Amino acid sequence: MSDDLVLQINGKLISGWDRVRVTRNIECLPSDFDLSLMDRYSSSDDSQLVNPGDPCTVLLGEDPVITGYIDRWSSMIDKSRHEVNATGRSKCQDLVDCSAEWENNVISQSTALQICQKLAKPYGIDVTSDIADMGIVPQFTLNWGESSQEVIDRITRWAALLYYDLPDGNLYLTRVGDRKAASGVAQGINIENAIYDSGIDERFSDYIGVSMSLTPVMESTSDAGYSSITKASAQDPEVASMRYRNRIIIVESTLNVNDRAQDCIDWEMNRRYGRSKVLQVTVDSWRDSDGKLWEPNTLIPITIPTFGLNDELWLLAEVTYLKDENGTTSRMVLMPPAAFTVQPYEFYNGLMESN
Repeated sequence: MSDDLVLQINGKLISGWDRVRVTRNIECLPSDFDLSLMDRYSSSDDSQLVNPGDPCTVLLGEDPVITGYIDRWSSMIDKSRHEVNATGRSKCQDLVDCSAEWENNVISQSTALQICQKLAKPYGIDVTSDIADMGIVPQFTLNWGESSQEVIDRITRWAALLYYDLPDGNLYLTRVGDRKAASGVAQGINIENAIYDSGIDERFSDYIGVSMSLTPVMESTSDAGYSSITKASAQDPEVASMRYRNRIIIVESTLNVNDRAQDCIDWEMNRRYGRSKVLQVTVDSWRDSDGKLWEPNTLIPITIPTFGLNDELWLLAEVTYLKDENGTTSRMVLMPPAAFTVQPYEFYNGLMESN
């Protein structure tokens, strides 16, 4: 498969880039790129005139990875060379940069998908999802000047969804993926370098969810205080085998149903477990053994005995496709899938609240 990057813009196909960085991430919107091309002679007639704001598509070989706009185009010349730099982001940049538009600033009786679609429509961005069980969002009010992405972030968290842009520049709502790459990262086979960060300082043995309420007796005295009711608990067996470390979490009073409170406690424990293990690895190709580009939200097999990682299956959170004087590589950030479960949210008095 070709490992050449092509920038398609204004009917032109610009290739031959000397330095390439293209990054996609399931937690950072939008995808972006940074390219550099150097001509040997500054007097070349093949000048590439591009305007910031021009629509563009970035392709790796024949595969599109970003569809968006040129943010900046800069040129430099001296007596012997002509250097061009191009940076840009996917179409979803407008959801991040621009303010949300909604009639009367009030959203009511819509699913997360419907809300995202309406917010994205003014910017020519489509929104799709593979999730069918989306509930209806109760009414709440947008803040003036709030970006579409800020609204989308709250809505998708409430619906327990991840959101990120696709290679066609459009927005996608989903959950942790279950597609497995044809190959993975393996010590002595395709790893250029790797860093594994594993921590215990943010994890606990016991998680206890309590609901706080002001008792009538306390209200009538000067020694006001709160009573608590334990609503849910969970234990991390790995930490518990080392020593006792407790974490008490206040569960919103709106969560009267025990299984919702349990969801919050389980999320806290699982998320902390997932985030405590981060693998940053650089491999020698943009593609897996089937010739497919490394894709965010894909499960990647890991075999690195030096780190004690044998036959693990972790989620690809971020991939950066690189090309420079050191060759063609992919830099990946991988974590256990539990790291990407979405925090439960509830509505309270018309406002969305986190737990």
